[in-house]
Amino acid sequence: METEIFGRLLGDMEEARRRYYDGYESLKPEDIADAVEYAVGSPRHVNIGHVEILPTFQVPGGLNFERRTD
Repeated sequence: METEIFGRLLGDMEEARRRYYDGYESLKPEDIADAVEYAVGSPRHVNIGHVEILPTFQVPGGLNFERRTD
């Protein structure tokens, strides 16, 4: 999700947007809400012990991303 963290670290929100968000498809709050809705709406016998939600083009294990090329 796009947050202010990189802008605060760089001291420039526009530069952070260009460096870290432009060209990437970020998660949206609705994406997280859908996952939470699924988890809390699951049957009582279903235990969801861990959820990791990443954008499709983010490589697990760090801040390695691939830009969209469509």
